[in-house]
Amino acid sequence: MDGPLRVGLLGTGPWAATVIGPVLAAGPETTLTGVWSRDAAKASALAGRLATMPFADPDDLIATSDAVAVVVPPAVQPDLAGRVAAAERTLLLEKPLAADPETAAALVDAIEAGGAGALVTLSHRFNPRLDAFAEAVAGLHPTGGRACFVSGALLTGPYANGWRLERGAVLDLGPHVLDLLEVGLGEIVSVRAAGDPHGWVSLLCEHANGATSTAAISGASAGPARTEVEVHGPDGGAVYDGAPDLETWPTRLRQALVTVADGGEHPASVRRALHLQELIATIEAQLDRVGP
Repeated sequence: MDGPLRVGLLGTGPWAATVIGPVLAAGPETTLTGVWSRDAAKASALAGRLATMPFADPDDLIATSDAVAVVVPPAVQPDLAGRVAAAERTLLLEKPLAADPETAAALVDAIEAGGAGALVTLSHRFNPRLDAFAEAVAGLHPTGGRACFVSGALLTGPYANGWRLERGAVLDLGPHVLDLLEVGLGEIVSVRAAGDPHGWVSLLCEHANGATSTAAISGASAGPARTEVEVHGPDGGAVYDGAPDLETWPTRLRQALVTVADGGEHPASVRRALHLQELIATIEAQLDRVGP
């Protein structure tokens, strides 16, 4: 591809405004072609801050872009992402893909039918520490492990609202935890859950290779946020510290999007995101059954 990848931004929420938009606008691998939002005033304000143009019609922005970042709530994402896929533009999507796994599966089918590439913002997949962790695990044959994603994001601040507050931490943080456990121990084939998605959730996972793991998820725990995974076995252990690498993360995200746009593959695929969403649905169903 000659020149930077032209990327449009659909959405002006806190993640779009403070992370994805600025990362794409910074380049040099990408350039931001414009911003669209259901709220025209927000689109105009964010476009001004990112030195690009606001768009009144999402289809016009899609048409002028090589790729489109869809950064909207899960219930809104499938319709907009489907329009991008129909236009055969590369997609940068958020997790979860949709509000439920059935809609997510239909979206994945539409994306694959359209033939354009797609990348999902499974954030830790762009952290070089995860590459080092995966390399260390490869020679260990671990038999078990544990993980956590604990934060206070649902107590206060820009993310303590909307779908995150309504559904709780499992839908928001769970995909990251499950993805990290699978990096360390392989595919999760069953999961049991207990707790409250608005407080603390504990998981017991079984992996295809016979390993087992535990995980803790909370978005309502005050104090420093922690994302960690560790695995152990007869040959030793390995630990992943999920603290963000702010120097390299933006570049790695942009490079991954360019790779996908050029026809390459990346682990943060829509099929992976769908698999994780199906696990999340299983967890949420179990928590609903035990209820308060």
